[in-house]
This record gives sequence, structure tokens and C-alpha cells, in this order.
Amino acid sequence: MSKNSKGSAGKVIAGLGFGIAAGTALGFFALAPNVPGGPVAKDSSAEQQLKDEQAAREKAEGQSTASDKVLGSVAGPAVRNLLRGSSVDLFVLPDADQAHVDSLQRLVKMAGGEVHGVIEVTDKALNADSGDTLKSIAANSLPAGAKLSEDNLDPGMHTGQLLGAALGTGDEEASESDRGVALGALSNDDFIAYQGEAPTAADLALVVGGGTADDENNGNYGTKFVADFATGLDSRMKGAVLAAQAGSAEENGAIGQVRSDRAAKEAVSTVDNVDTVAGRIAAIRSLSQQKDGKAGHYGATANASDATPE
Repeated sequence: MSKNSKGSAGKVIAGLGFGIAAGTALGFFALAPNVPGGPVAKDSSAEQQLKDEQAAREKAEGQSTASDKVLGSVAGPAVRNLLRGSSVDLFVLPDADQAHVDSLQRLVKMAGGEVHGVIEVTDKALNADSGDTLKSIAANSLPAGAKLSEDNLDPGMHTGQLLGAALGTGDEEASESDRGVALGALSNDDFIAYQGEAPTAADLALVVGGGTADDENNGNYGTKFVADFATGLDSRMKGAVLAAQAGSAEENGAIGQVRSDRAAKEAVSTVDNVDTVAGRIAAIRSLSQQKDGKAGHYGATANASDATPE
């Protein structure tokens, strides 16, 4: 596919995938059902507004489903050969939808790439009580020659760097035995699990999440961990993409934190609508950019720079 045709495909994807937006404002109806003009008042303007909002939402959902069906038919051509000769390890967060993970695996293959492993990051890893243990594992299980950041000492960063060093390709690729030590230390303590066989070395990392907007009960530890984790993977592999849903792009979500941190933003690519076909295509196109040393931030939220990579 030529550069011009890639750009055209990107514009088509953007037009189909992001041309529809609708919102609902239902808090009033849930919190104040008996006030004058509330939803129990017959023929009230509020009741009619609720009906109008519901109708608009149903219409938008129908249109979004139709857009996904159209994009599904062109997904293969939209990503063809973008990852030829490249390999990818997928890192699945606890809030990720497995259907999205499966779809992304298929798209990697459609793009000519290979999936070398699917690693689940457990709830335990995202728990603040596990931070010291993870840092200790990272310090004591590093492959030969690998180093951890001395500027960012957070558990998410060091865990990402440990896995990136164990699974990255290139001149400093870890030996099979060193890789086994690192993966074994994390899996034995239930911080990671595998879908299928144990992962092998790969060029790129794709971190897949859901719509978690914050981790308020733990001071946003979990979402900060994910943002640092993706950045740590990127620092030890040829590139990393964090693909999740719109909630993650909010201020305290993992994508939101990556996008608000200058260093992370320039390194890690993000996609905030992985729950759509357009978003999953954007994730594959972002991986292609990453292998070329570029980062970008895509999706349908206000802090995305564009709908999809050109």
C-alpha cells in the first residue's frame, strides 16, 4: 500500500469510526425522581427529555454498530503489511475485554505480524500492597546487562522494564534462561499469567485495557502503575502501544496520565477506543508507527491528537 493510499485509508477510518457521538445526562432522573417536573410527572418536559435522550442513544448505538460492520469488512486492507516482519507480545490488563484482545490478535496477523505471547497482568500486580515485592523481583530477576530506571523508581516502571528486558528483541535480547527466570518470578507470585504458551521475545508491546478512569480507593495507584508499566515496556522494547477505552483517557486514567506526561507521551502511543473496530485498526497502525520510532495519540476523546494514524 502506498503512502497516499495509507493516508486515504486513515481518513476513511476516521470518518466512519468517529463521526458519531452521543451522550446522556441521566443523573437528574436517578437522584431526584419526585421533584416537580421529575420523571414521574405525567407529560413533564423532563420525562420527554429522558425519552429523547434514550432514543438518541439507541440511534447512536445502532449507527456505531453499523460503522463497525463496515469497518470490519475493510480491516484487513487497512492494516495489510504494516507489521510484516515484526512480532508482538500482548499484555492484557484486568479490565480488558477478551473479545477485543482476540480481535487484536487477528489484526496483528492480518497486518503480517506474529503474536509471540499473550500475558495477563493480574489484579494483584495493580494492588499497592504488591509494590515493594514487584520492585524486589525486578531488581533480582533482571536479565544479564539490563538496568532499571534510577529516575522513576515506581513499581509499574520497574515491572515494565523487567518484562521489556526479558521479552525484547535486538542486540541485548535476553537468553532463554534469563527470560525464564524473569517470567517465572512474576508468574510464581501470581503477578502475571499466560494465555496459551509462555511468551517469547518480540519486537513490540501492545498493552490492552478497558475503561477504568481511576483507582480512587488506592490513590490512583493502579492506573498510575499501568501508565508507568507501558512506559517501562517501551524503554526496553522497540515500541509500545497502550490501547483502552474512553474512560482510560480521563485525567486519572492510565491513558490520560500517559498523555499528560511529556516524556511518556513522546515514547508510548495510546488509543482510547479499542472497543470499536476503528480503534483496533488504529492500534495496529500505531504499532507500525512505533516500529519506526514514532509515537502518537489516537481516538475519540478530547485529548487525542487525531482519530487514527495516517
